[in-house]
Amino acid sequence: MKTSTLLLITIFAASTAFAAEEILDGVAAIVNSNVITYSEVREYVQPAIQQLQHEYSGTELRDKIRATQMDALNNLIDRTLILNEFNTKGYSIPDTVIEQQINDIIASEYGGDRTAFTKTLLAQKLTFAQYREKIRDRTIVQAMRNRKTQQEIVASPHRIEEYYKQHLTDYKVNDQVKLRMIFIKKTSTDDTARRAFAEGLVAKLDTGAKFEEIAKQHSEDADAKKGGDRDWIAKDTILKELNDAAFSLKLGQHSKLVETKDGYYILQVDAVRPAYTKTLAEVRDIIEKLLIQEQRTKMQENWVRELRAKAFIRLF
Repeated sequence: MKTSTLLLITIFAASTAFAAEEILDGVAAIVNSNVITYSEVREYVQPAIQQLQHEYSGTELRDKIRATQMDALNNLIDRTLILNEFNTKGYSIPDTVIEQQINDIIASEYGGDRTAFTKTLLAQKLTFAQYREKIRDRTIVQAMRNRKTQQEIVASPHRIEEYYKQHLTDYKVNDQVKLRMIFIKKTSTDDTARRAFAEGLVAKLDTGAKFEEIAKQHSEDADAKKGGDRDWIAKDTILKELNDAAFSLKLGQHSKLVETKDGYYILQVDAVRPAYTKTLAEVRDIIEKLLIQEQRTKMQENWVRELRAKAFIRLF
């Protein structure tokens, strides 16, 4: 007997609304001859739930968790279907590929320390064989998804132009200024003296001292050696106090003292770039890659939808 997964999910959501944290274990779903358990769902979703618990509470947290659990279950169903397809088609993957994947993980996440890697597996109550199987499944799923989008995909000039016209606001660049800053840090003991020192620097600039030289000699941040050069700064991307001062200055003008909770700033504008919209030529390559990726994603979704349509899936 075959049925629509969408229908099953609708019935499932309406009739059960399971909460995995309330169930020790049991069958969450049957996919063909494979069983997905609540513990698998719980393991899959746990990192996301931990993040949700930091961001939400009460009823909202419960609703977010249930939605996340449903997403997790659907992802596990998709994974099972893809692994079934891999096995049904008689495909194989060399052991050396899996070993390399594991070696890469040990190198990148554990600094090459196999002892630390082994201790982590013990803490997670995983044997190496179990971990290896997880990596194998993950590698197969990714490879199978990629295989369905190997054909050449082209984003036509017309599609690119239409996307650009429909998303002009995405390519708008706010007013920008090329900014230099001098920073004098506040301290808990001699704040009055620090402010007076910073005011003295403003006075030197007022009498013609070069901003770059003053910054190199006295600024107390990492950009001092560059003469306080902060390069191009877009409007509304820095602290409000600094933003208001920077975008009220004329070309070549330096500010009065600007106080923040951290210290005292003096700003100078070296160049001005008015707001503009990037041309199609500037963003054509970006749009083309985006459209191609969208098409690849759609192809993968259609493929998984086809796998679901011909599968027996039952949710509990």
